[in-house]
Amino acid sequence: MASITAVARLVHINPSSKLNPSLVSATKPLFTFFSLKSSYSPIVSSSAASLTSSRAMSYDKQLIAAKKAASLASLLCQNVQKGLLQSDVQSKSDKSPVTVADYGSQVLVSFVLQQELPSQAFSLVAEEDSGDLRKEDSQETLQRITKLVNDTIASDGSYKVSPLSESDVLTIIDCGTSEGGSNGQHWVLDPIDGTKGFLRGDQYAIALGLLDEGKVVLGVLACPNLPLESINNKNQNALTKSSSGCLFYAQLSCGTYMESLSGSPPVKVHVSDTENPEEASFFESYEAAHSSHSLSGSIANKLGVKAPPVRIDSQAKYGALSRGDGAIYLRFPNKGYREKIWDHAAGYIVVAEAGGVASDASGKPLDFSKGRYLDLDTGIIVTNRKLMPAVLKAVQDSLKEQALPSL
Repeated sequence: MASITAVARLVHINPSSKLNPSLVSATKPLFTFFSLKSSYSPIVSSSAASLTSSRAMSYDKQLIAAKKAASLASLLCQNVQKGLLQSDVQSKSDKSPVTVADYGSQVLVSFVLQQELPSQAFSLVAEEDSGDLRKEDSQETLQRITKLVNDTIASDGSYKVSPLSESDVLTIIDCGTSEGGSNGQHWVLDPIDGTKGFLRGDQYAIALGLLDEGKVVLGVLACPNLPLESINNKNQNALTKSSSGCLFYAQLSCGTYMESLSGSPPVKVHVSDTENPEEASFFESYEAAHSSHSLSGSIANKLGVKAPPVRIDSQAKYGALSRGDGAIYLRFPNKGYREKIWDHAAGYIVVAEAGGVASDASGKPLDFSKGRYLDLDTGIIVTNRKLMPAVLKAVQDSLKEQALPSL
């Protein structure tokens, strides 16, 4: 058995990392996601199961580690969601709900990545820090997080280490305070994207990406409540069916694959190839406070969209778009909100490697090299290459009409 000292030595904080409580914003983003009316017919690739053995890929080891980390974090999250307690909800300084699963997920991802890639320098840009958990009134929450993490590691059986202490857990959480940037490799993590969806028992995602010299080169989206079936507006019942969940993953120049979290054969996926906006219907956030329904309605009208929306939370929308459920995803933050890279890095490459394209509202590519924030003009557009010109024009016209910050 490895000692706690050995575990603590493994979990080190990047010297350039620092805590910055001001990174948490009280302002909520607005986002909309459009989907196709057509059914999803994935292409099954016989070579997908031997992806890493058939070709020598630059990021194969990192991809294996990332899939392991996201899957183990999903297991913890699923267990917590089954038995949510009121004490599991911790209120951050921005008043948004944070669960023990949020912190526990971040601990597990950081722990697994460092265990699986011990010879590589470790830098993690993640959503959570330990500030709130170090307060005296958070000791019960910290104890529960520590127990959940240790139980999950023990149930997996891959790591022969002594149980982590509460101090170890706090230290591992603070491994996520890297600033990222354009030099070297940096993991980017949202431990639970879609916290409100998680609390409702609906959609959420564990979103893990890897930056290399400021470029997203790898991404994994674990979506524990997303069915393998299409969730377009003709199949909304799929959202209520029991499912083992979806795992989407992509690495640079290798395509995007989907499998179940329980381990079904991988399926290669591709975005919709529609070029007719009238064939698209739109998805938007479940939470009305997160989505400008008037703006999405204006854009839909300009594109000729007539189908009603399907509403789901989190970067699960990126996964759904990558497999052809959807055609367009729009996100527009409230005034003063700054987009964080962990809200998009994993989803971005999952869609890009599936043939999609992403830009800000002026048509500029997303830039993940500037640190913890995206430097954007107004909002984010994700779609296929054929639709981008029409969608971009509709977005710009609608923004001008609604007197939002324009181009």
